[in-house]
Amino acid sequence: MFRIRMRAAIGIGALAAWAMVTGGALAADSGVTIAGLAFSPHFMSNDAGDTVTWTNNDDVDHTATGSGFDTSTITSGGGTATVTFDTAGTFQYHCTIHPSMTGTIVVASAPGGGGGGSTLPPTDTLDGQASAAPGAGTLLLLGLAAVLGAALTTVRLVRRR
Repeated sequence: MFRIRMRAAIGIGALAAWAMVTGGALAADSGVTIAGLAFSPHFMSNDAGDTVTWTNNDDVDHTATGSGFDTSTITSGGGTATVTFDTAGTFQYHCTIHPSMTGTIVVASAPGGGGGGSTLPPTDTLDGQASAAPGAGTLLLLGLAAVLGAALTTVRLVRRR
C-alpha cells in the first residue's frame, strides 16, 4: 500500500509541477557557447518568446551584435548575456570585436500563433539577469514523468480492486 501511495504522490507532484510550469506561455532557453573565437552552435532555430544566452568561455571579451540587438561586451572567463527574441525573423549576428565571428538565429512564430513579421526583438539583459524559465527538454521530461506517474498509479489502483 505504501508503494501505491508513493507513486501517487510522485505522479500528483509531477503533474502539479507541470501545471505550474506550463501555466503561462511556454518559452525556452537556448545557449550559445563562445570558445576558440567562434559561436557554437553557429546556427540556431527558436520560437518567438524564446531566450538565448551567450556564455563566453574564451580568454578575451566578445559581443553578440545583430539586427536590433547588442549584448554589449560579454566578459571573458564565463561572462553571459541574454536576449529574448519576441518576434519572428532571421537574425544574423557577429562579434564587433572579432568581426569574423558570426552566427544566425532563425525565430519562428510561437506555436500559439504569436510572433509576427520580422520586427526586431526588444529585450536584452546582461550578466546575471538570465531568465529562470525551464527549457523545452525540461518541460518534456516533466510532462512525461507526470503522465507516467499517473498511468502507473492508475494501473496499480485498478489491479488492487
